[in-house]
Amino acid sequence: MSLDALLLPLLMAAILVVAAVPILLKHRRHDRQVRAKLERARQLGSHETLSLHPRIDEGLCIGCEECVRSCPEQDVIATYRHKAVVVDATECVGHGICERVCPVGAITLVVGTEQRGLELPRLTEHFETNVPGLYVVGELGGMGLIRNAIWQATQAVAHIARQRRKAPPGGVQLLVAGAGPAGLAAAIAAKSAGLSSRVIEQGEVGGSMLHYPRRKLVMTHPAELPGVGPFPFKEVEKEPLVEFWRSTAQALDLKIDSGTALVSVTARDGALVAETTKGPVAAACVILALGRRGSPRRLEVPGEEQSKVFYRLIEPEQFDGRNILVVGGGSAALETALSLAARPGVRVVLCHRREVFAGARAAVVERLLEAERSGRVEVLRNARVTSVDVDRVRLEVAGAPAERPNDAVFVMIGGLPPYDLLRNSGVDLETRFGTPLLHRPSGSRRTAR
Repeated sequence: MSLDALLLPLLMAAILVVAAVPILLKHRRHDRQVRAKLERARQLGSHETLSLHPRIDEGLCIGCEECVRSCPEQDVIATYRHKAVVVDATECVGHGICERVCPVGAITLVVGTEQRGLELPRLTEHFETNVPGLYVVGELGGMGLIRNAIWQATQAVAHIARQRRKAPPGGVQLLVAGAGPAGLAAAIAAKSAGLSSRVIEQGEVGGSMLHYPRRKLVMTHPAELPGVGPFPFKEVEKEPLVEFWRSTAQALDLKIDSGTALVSVTARDGALVAETTKGPVAAACVILALGRRGSPRRLEVPGEEQSKVFYRLIEPEQFDGRNILVVGGGSAALETALSLAARPGVRVVLCHRREVFAGARAAVVERLLEAERSGRVEVLRNARVTSVDVDRVRLEVAGAPAERPNDAVFVMIGGLPPYDLLRNSGVDLETRFGTPLLHRPSGSRRTAR
C-alpha cells in the first residue's frame, strides 16, 4: 500500500475533526447557557406553574426544535442535550402552538403539577357543566389566553344555538356572567346567532384586565370575533384593548349590567334562574365567564378597611412622593411595585410571604431584583402584614416585628376563585395534578408517522 493511500484516511479524519470541533464547542456553550437558565428558574421557582403549560416526554422528543422556533413567548422552551426542556413555565400563556407543531407528539399542555393541584369544573367538549344549560368558559375553565377564551365562548354559544331553547317568561335565551374577553365574546357570538342575551358584571366592562398595571401588554396573538371580524391589532396593551371591547359592545348595543354580581344559579321549571345582587334573572342557558380572580383576596388584618388600602393600580402618578407598601409575590404585585417605583419620589416596599417569587414570570422577577439592587424597591421576604395604621404599617419579617412609614397599601395577593358559587350551583369540580385540558382550540397537531 502506498504512503498516499495510508495518509488519505488520516487526512479525511483530521478534516472531520477540525469541522466537528466548533460545532461541538457551540453545543457545549449552548447547553451551559440553558443549564444556567434552568438553575436560575428553579431558584426563582418559575420552572413550574399551576396554569396551562407544556409537559415534554423526553423519550419521544427528537430535538428538532420546532417547538422552540414556534413559541411566541420567550424562554419557555429550549433544547438541552439535544432534547426540548421547559425552562420557564410561568412565561407560558397557553398558545398551544408547541403542542401542535411537534412532529412526534412529545408535548402535551397540562394544568397543575404532580405535587400541586388546580381545581377546575368538569366540562363537556362544548364547555357545558354537569348542570344542563350551564357553561364555563375562559380562565375559570383553565385557559387564560384571550384568543382561547374567545374560541371557548364561541363554541359554547354555537352549542346553545343548535339546541334552540326558548327564553323563559320574562327572561332571555342566554345570560352571560362576566364582561371580560370571554364574556363579551359570548355576548357578541349570541347576537350574531340571533339569541336574546344579557351580560352581568360585578365590576366594569373589561373584567380582570382592569386589574392589570397600566400599559401592560395583554394580547400577543391575533384573534377574531364572530360577526365582527379580526381584531385591528396583533399586539396590544391594556388600555386600547379595553377601549376596543367597550366601543364594540356599544356599537353592537349589548345589554351589560355593571355592578351586578352573580350569587348562584338554580335549575327551575325547565330553565335556569340566576340569583344576583340586583335580583333574579331567568335564562334558558347561562355562561359563566367570571375568571379565576373572583373577589380580591384580603389581608384580614386590623386597619385594612382604611381608604388608603387598594386592590388594583390605575393611576400611578397620584402616588408621587408617597411611601407605598405592595403586598404579594405574583407578577401583578411585582409589576405594581415596579410601576410605582418608576414615579418621582415614590418609596416602595414589597412584602412577600415567601423567600422566592414562584408565582411571577421570570422576566418580571429579574426586573424586581435589579430594582432591589439599585435601591428603588425594598423587598421584604418571609414577611407578612400584621396591621395597617394611619401613617405606617406593622409587619413580621422572618419572625421579627418591623414597621415602615406608609401612605398607601396595595394588596395584590390574587382573588378568591368563585368555587362556592360553582358548588352552590351544583357544578362538579375536579383537581388536576399535571393533567391535560381535554378541549382547546382546534389546530393540526402532527403525530409521528
